[in-house]
Amino acid sequence: MKVISFILLFSFLFSTTTNWSETISEQKTKTKVVATTSLIGDIVEKIGKDRLNITTIVPAGMCPGHFDIKPGEVRDLWDAKVIIIHGWEKWIEKLIRSTKKKLPIKTIKIEENWMVPDVQIRAAKEITRVLSGVDPQEREWYEKNLIEYREEIQSLSKEIEKVRGDLSNVRVVCASYQEGFLKWLGLDVISTYGRPEELTSKEIVEIIKEAKKEGVEIVVDNLQSGPDAGLLIAKEIGADHLVLTNFPTNGYISSLKENINKIGQILGWQKL
Repeated sequence: MKVISFILLFSFLFSTTTNWSETISEQKTKTKVVATTSLIGDIVEKIGKDRLNITTIVPAGMCPGHFDIKPGEVRDLWDAKVIIIHGWEKWIEKLIRSTKKKLPIKTIKIEENWMVPDVQIRAAKEITRVLSGVDPQEREWYEKNLIEYREEIQSLSKEIEKVRGDLSNVRVVCASYQEGFLKWLGLDVISTYGRPEELTSKEIVEIIKEAKKEGVEIVVDNLQSGPDAGLLIAKEIGADHLVLTNFPTNGYISSLKENINKIGQILGWQKL
Protein backbone atom coordinates (compact mmCIF):
# COMPACT_ATOMS: atom_id res chain seq x y z
CA MET A 1 0.00 0.00 0.00
CA LYS A 2 2.85 2.39 0.87
CA VAL A 3 4.53 1.54 -2.44
CA ILE A 4 1.37 2.37 -4.38
CA SER A 5 0.95 5.66 -2.48
CA PHE A 6 4.57 6.59 -3.18
CA ILE A 7 4.15 5.85 -6.88
CA LEU A 8 0.99 7.97 -7.05
CA LEU A 9 2.69 10.85 -5.21
CA PHE A 10 5.74 10.63 -7.47
CA SER A 11 3.52 10.63 -10.57
CA PHE A 12 1.62 13.69 -9.32
CA LEU A 13 4.81 15.62 -8.53
CA PHE A 14 6.37 14.67 -11.86
CA SER A 15 3.24 15.75 -13.75
CA THR A 16 3.02 19.06 -11.84
CA THR A 17 6.71 19.81 -12.38
CA THR A 18 6.48 18.96 -16.07
CA ASN A 19 3.43 21.20 -16.57
CA TRP A 20 5.12 24.02 -14.66
CA SER A 21 8.28 23.64 -16.76
CA GLU A 22 6.24 23.66 -19.96
CA THR A 23 4.45 26.85 -18.84
CA ILE A 24 7.74 28.58 -18.08
CA SER A 25 9.17 27.36 -21.37
CA GLU A 26 6.17 28.73 -23.29
CA GLN A 27 6.56 32.11 -21.58
CA LYS A 28 10.24 32.25 -22.43
CA THR A 29 9.69 31.40 -26.09
CA LYS A 30 7.02 34.03 -26.72
CA THR A 31 8.18 36.68 -29.18
CA LYS A 32 8.63 40.04 -27.43
CA VAL A 33 7.05 42.94 -29.32
CA VAL A 34 7.23 46.56 -28.20
CA ALA A 35 4.72 49.14 -29.49
CA THR A 36 5.11 52.87 -28.93
CA THR A 37 1.37 53.63 -28.66
CA SER A 38 -1.93 51.89 -27.97
CA LEU A 39 -2.85 52.32 -31.65
CA ILE A 40 -0.09 49.89 -32.52
CA GLY A 41 -0.21 47.83 -29.33
CA ASP A 42 -3.94 47.14 -29.61
CA ILE A 43 -3.54 45.79 -33.15
CA VAL A 44 -0.56 43.65 -32.12
CA GLU A 45 -2.71 42.12 -29.37
CA LYS A 46 -5.53 41.43 -31.84
CA ILE A 47 -3.21 39.77 -34.36
CA GLY A 48 -0.80 38.00 -32.00
CA LYS A 49 -3.15 37.30 -29.10
CA ASP A 50 -1.56 35.06 -26.44
CA ARG A 51 1.35 33.99 -28.64
CA LEU A 52 3.20 37.28 -28.20
CA ASN A 53 4.69 39.11 -25.24
CA ILE A 54 3.46 42.67 -25.87
CA THR A 55 4.58 45.92 -24.26
CA THR A 56 3.02 49.30 -25.09
CA ILE A 57 5.16 52.24 -24.01
CA VAL A 58 2.77 55.24 -23.96
CA PRO A 59 -0.47 54.85 -21.95
CA ALA A 60 -3.61 55.25 -24.06
CA GLY A 61 -4.87 58.43 -22.41
CA MET A 62 -1.54 60.25 -22.58
CA CYS A 63 -0.31 62.47 -25.40
CA PRO A 64 2.55 60.60 -27.17
CA GLY A 65 4.11 63.91 -28.16
CA HIS A 66 4.63 64.87 -24.51
CA PHE A 67 5.83 61.53 -23.23
CA ASP A 68 8.61 61.44 -20.61
CA ILE A 69 10.97 58.46 -20.77
CA LYS A 70 11.32 56.42 -17.59
CA PRO A 71 13.91 53.74 -16.69
CA GLY A 72 11.24 51.04 -17.02
CA GLU A 73 10.73 51.88 -20.69
CA VAL A 74 14.44 51.29 -21.35
CA ARG A 75 14.30 47.84 -19.74
CA ASP A 76 11.28 46.91 -21.89
CA LEU A 77 13.35 47.27 -25.07
CA TRP A 78 16.24 44.96 -24.16
CA ASP A 79 14.91 41.63 -25.40
CA ALA A 80 12.42 42.93 -27.99
CA LYS A 81 12.31 41.03 -31.28
CA VAL A 82 10.84 44.12 -32.91
CA ILE A 83 9.86 47.67 -31.94
CA ILE A 84 6.94 49.01 -33.97
CA ILE A 85 6.61 52.78 -34.28
CA HIS A 86 4.62 55.41 -36.20
CA GLY A 87 7.67 57.44 -37.13
CA TRP A 88 6.69 60.73 -35.50
CA GLU A 89 7.79 59.78 -31.95
CA LYS A 90 10.68 62.18 -31.42
CA TRP A 91 11.58 60.57 -28.09
CA ILE A 92 12.08 57.07 -29.50
CA GLU A 93 15.62 57.77 -30.75
CA LYS A 94 16.73 58.89 -27.29
CA LEU A 95 15.06 55.85 -25.75
CA ILE A 96 16.81 53.45 -28.12
CA ARG A 97 20.19 55.16 -27.71
CA SER A 98 19.90 54.71 -23.95
CA THR A 99 19.87 50.91 -24.39
CA LYS A 100 23.32 51.09 -26.06
CA LYS A 101 22.48 48.23 -28.42
CA LYS A 102 21.15 47.85 -31.94
CA LEU A 103 17.42 47.16 -31.87
CA PRO A 104 15.09 46.15 -34.73
CA ILE A 105 12.64 48.95 -35.57
CA LYS A 106 9.73 48.82 -38.00
CA THR A 107 7.76 51.94 -38.98
CA ILE A 108 4.10 51.88 -39.98
CA LYS A 109 3.85 54.89 -42.29
CA ILE A 110 0.11 55.54 -42.15
CA GLU A 111 -0.56 59.17 -41.27
CA GLU A 112 -4.38 59.26 -41.44
CA ASN A 113 -6.55 58.90 -38.35
CA TRP A 114 -6.30 55.25 -37.26
CA MET A 115 -9.73 55.44 -35.58
CA VAL A 116 -11.30 55.42 -39.06
CA PRO A 117 -12.22 51.77 -39.85
CA ASP A 118 -10.60 51.60 -43.32
CA VAL A 119 -7.40 53.13 -41.96
CA GLN A 120 -7.43 50.73 -38.99
CA ILE A 121 -7.66 47.76 -41.39
CA ARG A 122 -4.74 49.06 -43.46
CA ALA A 123 -2.66 49.48 -40.31
CA ALA A 124 -3.59 45.96 -39.20
CA LYS A 125 -2.40 44.57 -42.55
CA GLU A 126 0.93 46.37 -42.22
CA ILE A 127 1.44 45.19 -38.64
CA THR A 128 0.55 41.61 -39.65
CA ARG A 129 3.21 41.81 -42.34
CA VAL A 130 5.76 42.99 -39.76
CA LEU A 131 4.87 40.24 -37.29
CA SER A 132 5.02 37.58 -40.00
CA GLY A 133 8.48 38.82 -40.95
CA VAL A 134 9.95 38.59 -37.46
CA ASP A 135 8.05 35.45 -36.47
CA PRO A 136 7.50 33.49 -39.74
CA GLN A 137 6.54 30.21 -38.05
CA GLU A 138 3.34 31.89 -36.83
CA ARG A 139 2.47 33.54 -40.16
CA GLU A 140 -0.72 31.53 -40.71
CA TRP A 141 -1.88 32.33 -37.18
CA TYR A 142 -1.36 36.07 -37.70
CA GLU A 143 -3.10 36.06 -41.09
CA LYS A 144 -6.05 34.12 -39.69
CA ASN A 145 -6.45 36.64 -36.87
CA LEU A 146 -6.16 39.53 -39.34
CA ILE A 147 -9.09 38.15 -41.34
CA GLU A 148 -11.20 37.84 -38.18
CA TYR A 149 -10.26 41.33 -37.02
CA ARG A 150 -11.02 42.85 -40.43
CA GLU A 151 -14.45 41.20 -40.46
CA GLU A 152 -15.15 42.50 -36.94
CA ILE A 153 -14.28 46.07 -38.00
CA GLN A 154 -16.29 45.85 -41.22
CA SER A 155 -19.31 44.55 -39.32
CA LEU A 156 -19.18 47.49 -36.90
CA SER A 157 -18.63 49.92 -39.77
CA LYS A 158 -21.87 48.70 -41.38
CA GLU A 159 -23.70 49.24 -38.07
CA ILE A 160 -22.38 52.79 -37.93
CA GLU A 161 -23.52 53.48 -41.50
CA LYS A 162 -27.05 52.40 -40.59
CA VAL A 163 -27.37 54.85 -37.68
CA ARG A 164 -25.45 57.87 -38.90
CA GLY A 165 -27.44 58.85 -42.01
CA ASP A 166 -26.62 62.16 -43.75
CA LEU A 167 -24.56 64.40 -41.48
CA SER A 168 -23.45 66.95 -44.05
CA ASN A 169 -25.68 69.60 -42.46
CA VAL A 170 -24.21 69.08 -38.96
CA ARG A 171 -21.45 71.65 -38.53
CA VAL A 172 -18.60 71.21 -36.07
CA VAL A 173 -15.40 72.83 -34.85
CA CYS A 174 -12.80 70.38 -33.61
CA ALA A 175 -9.26 69.67 -32.46
CA SER A 176 -7.13 68.97 -35.52
CA TYR A 177 -6.50 65.37 -34.42
CA GLN A 178 -10.24 64.64 -34.74
CA GLU A 179 -10.73 66.21 -38.16
CA GLY A 180 -10.16 63.05 -40.22
CA PHE A 181 -12.48 60.95 -38.07
CA LEU A 182 -15.31 63.50 -38.10
CA LYS A 183 -15.04 64.00 -41.86
CA TRP A 184 -15.19 60.22 -42.32
CA LEU A 185 -18.46 60.26 -40.40
CA GLY A 186 -19.77 62.90 -42.79
CA LEU A 187 -19.85 65.89 -40.44
CA ASP A 188 -19.14 69.35 -41.84
CA VAL A 189 -15.90 70.51 -40.20
CA ILE A 190 -15.90 74.33 -40.28
CA SER A 191 -12.55 74.92 -38.58
CA THR A 192 -9.92 73.19 -36.44
CA TYR A 193 -7.51 74.16 -33.68
CA GLY A 194 -4.28 72.78 -32.22
CA ARG A 195 -3.17 71.96 -28.69
CA PRO A 196 -4.20 74.32 -25.86
CA GLU A 197 -0.65 75.64 -25.52
CA GLU A 198 -0.65 76.52 -29.23
CA LEU A 199 -3.94 78.46 -29.21
CA THR A 200 -3.72 82.24 -29.06
CA SER A 201 -6.50 84.60 -27.96
CA LYS A 202 -6.70 85.95 -31.50
CA GLU A 203 -7.24 82.46 -32.95
CA ILE A 204 -9.95 81.68 -30.41
CA VAL A 205 -11.80 84.92 -31.24
CA GLU A 206 -11.61 84.13 -34.98
CA ILE A 207 -12.87 80.56 -34.46
CA ILE A 208 -15.77 81.78 -32.32
CA LYS A 209 -16.70 84.41 -34.92
CA GLU A 210 -16.69 81.87 -37.76
CA ALA A 211 -18.50 79.24 -35.68
CA LYS A 212 -21.34 81.65 -34.88
CA LYS A 213 -21.60 82.68 -38.51
CA GLU A 214 -21.78 79.07 -39.74
CA GLY A 215 -24.14 77.83 -37.03
CA VAL A 216 -21.79 75.29 -35.48
CA GLU A 217 -23.61 72.79 -33.26
CA ILE A 218 -20.78 70.76 -31.75
CA VAL A 219 -17.24 71.45 -30.55
CA VAL A 220 -15.09 68.32 -30.37
CA ASP A 221 -11.93 68.06 -28.28
CA ASN A 222 -9.30 65.35 -28.44
CA LEU A 223 -8.66 63.47 -25.19
CA GLN A 224 -4.91 63.11 -25.62
CA SER A 225 -4.12 66.65 -26.76
CA GLY A 226 -6.42 68.60 -24.43
CA PRO A 227 -9.95 67.64 -23.32
CA ASP A 228 -10.85 71.24 -22.39
CA ALA A 229 -9.19 73.05 -25.30
CA GLY A 230 -12.48 73.87 -27.03
CA LEU A 231 -14.66 74.27 -23.96
CA LEU A 232 -14.57 78.08 -24.04
CA ILE A 233 -15.48 78.08 -27.72
CA ALA A 234 -18.46 75.78 -27.06
CA LYS A 235 -19.72 78.01 -24.23
CA GLU A 236 -19.36 81.19 -26.27
CA ILE A 237 -21.36 79.85 -29.23
CA GLY A 238 -23.84 77.77 -27.21
CA ALA A 239 -22.76 74.48 -28.78
CA ASP A 240 -22.50 70.98 -27.36
CA HIS A 241 -19.02 69.97 -26.21
CA LEU A 242 -17.60 66.48 -26.74
CA VAL A 243 -14.30 64.77 -25.95
CA LEU A 244 -13.32 61.92 -28.26
CA THR A 245 -10.23 59.73 -28.26
CA ASN A 246 -7.91 59.15 -31.19
CA PHE A 247 -6.11 56.29 -29.41
CA PRO A 248 -7.80 53.09 -28.19
CA THR A 249 -8.32 53.41 -24.44
CA ASN A 250 -9.97 50.02 -23.98
CA GLY A 251 -9.47 48.36 -27.36
CA TYR A 252 -10.20 49.80 -30.82
CA ILE A 253 -13.69 48.34 -31.24
CA SER A 254 -14.87 49.56 -27.81
CA SER A 255 -13.25 52.98 -28.25
CA LEU A 256 -14.79 53.44 -31.69
CA LYS A 257 -18.23 52.56 -30.30
CA GLU A 258 -17.68 54.99 -27.44
CA ASN A 259 -16.79 57.82 -29.84
CA ILE A 260 -19.81 57.09 -32.03
CA ASN A 261 -22.20 56.84 -29.08
CA LYS A 262 -21.05 60.19 -27.70
CA ILE A 263 -21.90 61.84 -31.02
CA GLY A 264 -25.07 59.79 -31.32
CA GLN A 265 -26.30 60.92 -27.92
CA ILE A 266 -26.37 64.50 -29.19
CA LEU A 267 -27.83 63.65 -32.59
CA GLY A 268 -30.42 61.17 -31.36
CA TRP A 269 -28.96 57.95 -32.75
CA GLN A 270 -29.69 54.50 -31.43
CA LYS A 271 -26.83 53.36 -29.17
CA LEU A 272 -24.48 50.80 -30.72
